[in-house]
Amino acid sequence: MVLLLTLFIPLAGVLFVFLCRQPHVVVRAALTTGALEIAAIGVTVYSIHSHGVLNAGQYLRADGLTSFFLINLGLISALVLVYSSGYLRHVPEGRFSSLRWFYGLVFLFLFTMVTVYLSANLGMMWISVEATTLASALLVGFYNTEGAVEAGWKYLIVCTVGIAFALFGTIALYLAAVKGGVSPQSALDWGTLMAAAPSLVGGRELLKLAFVFVAVGYGTKVGFVPMHSWLPDAHAEAPSPISALLSAVLLNCAMYALLRFDAITSRAIGSGFSHTLLLIFGGVSLAVASLLMIVQRDLKRLLAYSSIEHMGIVAIGIGLGGALGLYGALLHTFNHSIAKTFLFVTAGNVQGKFGTLRMERIRGMASSLPWTGGALILGGLAITGMPPFGLFVSELMILTAAFSTAHYFIAVLMLAAISVVFGALLHHFQPMLMGKPEDVRVPTTLRASEVTVMGVCALCLVVLGLHIPAAFAAVLRGAMAVLQP
Repeated sequence: MVLLLTLFIPLAGVLFVFLCRQPHVVVRAALTTGALEIAAIGVTVYSIHSHGVLNAGQYLRADGLTSFFLINLGLISALVLVYSSGYLRHVPEGRFSSLRWFYGLVFLFLFTMVTVYLSANLGMMWISVEATTLASALLVGFYNTEGAVEAGWKYLIVCTVGIAFALFGTIALYLAAVKGGVSPQSALDWGTLMAAAPSLVGGRELLKLAFVFVAVGYGTKVGFVPMHSWLPDAHAEAPSPISALLSAVLLNCAMYALLRFDAITSRAIGSGFSHTLLLIFGGVSLAVASLLMIVQRDLKRLLAYSSIEHMGIVAIGIGLGGALGLYGALLHTFNHSIAKTFLFVTAGNVQGKFGTLRMERIRGMASSLPWTGGALILGGLAITGMPPFGLFVSELMILTAAFSTAHYFIAVLMLAAISVVFGALLHHFQPMLMGKPEDVRVPTTLRASEVTVMGVCALCLVVLGLHIPAAFAAVLRGAMAVLQP
C-alpha cells in the first residue's frame, strides 16, 4: 500500500491541477500534492529501513538503493515546486505553456521517475525510463519558442534511440538468464537475477554484450560523451525549474538503472569488464565536458556541461569500485543534485532580472544583484568541489579510491579536469560579477520562494561538507549493501 501511494499520488496530482482553473488555486493544488508525495516517500523510506525490502506484486520493489534515490527525488522535487510557485507567475493561462500544463507535466514526470525507482522488473524499468523521456520532452519545449521546440525534439529523438540500445541490452541479459537456468517468467526480475547471478557465468559473452548495450543506452540518458548532444540544448531551453529536475533527478534515474545492471554483471562474471567500461565513459565525459565549459556563452549551457562532468565523476567512482569508490559515487550523486538545483535556481533569477542568459551581456551582479551574485559565487565554489561544501568530501573519497587502487591516470585526470572547471567558472563568473553594472529589468528583491530554496540548498551543501548526519550515512550504507551483498 505504501509503494502504491508513493506511485499514484503524482498521477492523481496530474488530474488535480487540471481540474483547477484559477492560477493561485493551481499553485496551491500543486504544493499540496507535492507535500503528500514527500510524506509518502518519507513513509516508504522509513518502512524500508524498519522492515527491509518491500514488495507489491511481481513488478514493484523497494530496497535500500531505492530509498536513497527516493530521498534525492523527494528533496529536489520539493525545492522545484516551491521555486516554481514564484518563478512561473508571469506565465498566462489560455496557452499550452500555462500553469496547469506545467504542473500537470511535472507530476507526470515525477510519476515516471518514481516508477523507475520502484520497478522490480528490468523490462518495466526500461519502459519507465523511456516514459521519463516522453513526459519531460514537452517540458523542455514548454515555452514554444523555435529553440525550445527544436531542443525538445532533439532530446526526444536522441534519448529514444539511446534507450533502444538499452532494450537490446535488456533482451541479451534475459537470454543469458534463461540460458543459465532461470525461469523465463523471472528472467528479468532483479532479485531473482541477483540470486542466480553465479549460475550465469556460462553466458559470459551475452552478459558482456548486454552491459555494452545498456551502458550506451542508459549512458545516453546520463549524458555520457559522445551520446550527450541532447543535454546542453535541453537544459538551456527548458524553464529553470525543469533544468534543475533534468540535471538533479533525471540523470540519476539513468544512473540508477546502470547501477542495477552493473550489480548483476559484477556478481556473475566479476566487476572487471563493467567497471572498465564505466571508467572509460566517465573519464572521457569528465575530460571533454571540462574543456567545453571554457567556450560556453550561455549560463545554463555552462551548467549543463558541468552536469556531464559530474556524471563522469560518478561513473568513475562506480568504476573504481570498493567501499570507498561506491560510497563516494552515491554521495556525489546527492551532492551534485543539491548544488545543481542551487545553480539553476540562481540562473533563473539572473534570467528574470537581466532578460538573458548570455554571459557577455550580464555585468555588475555584485552591486546590482548582491544576493543572486553571492549565490552564484557559493554555487560555483560548491560545484568545483571546494571546501567546506559537500562535493569536496565526495570527490576526495573518489580520488582516494583511485590512488588506493593504483588508478593513477584516473586520479590525475580528475585533478586536471577539476582545475580546468575551476578556471572556466572563474573566467565566466568574474566579468558577470565585477563588470560595469547594467540596468536591471525588474526590481532586484528576491521572492520568499527563491530565498527559501537557495537557503536550503546552501545549508545542505555546508552540512554535508562538514559532517554527514548519522541517519543519512545509514541510508548510504543501506544502498551500498544492496549493490555489494
